Amino acid sequence: MKKKKLKALVKSAKKTIREDIKTDLITRLQEITGKYGQDSKKLNKDIQKGASQLARKLAKDIKVDKVAEVHELIDQPVAAEETPVN
Repeated sequence: MKKKKLKALVKSAKKTIREDIKTDLITRLQEITGKYGQDSKKLNKDIQKGASQLARKLAKDIKVDKVAEVHELIDQPVAAEETPVN
């Protein structure tokens, strides 16, 4: 696997992590505001904007090591199993 493709995999993994964090934050914060009756368009917009910014900051510090492990697994030759011929 080339370095360029590996970088693309890391980038997509970080993007997925960022989106997961963002959606979790939004749902949890909207649940909390819903409990207390504070449901408005402005508040929801602020929650979404703040969740995006926080998710970006958190995802920036996360190191993606599993892609490197996948890289090693792909480059290793797979041993072919021999089947007995009758």
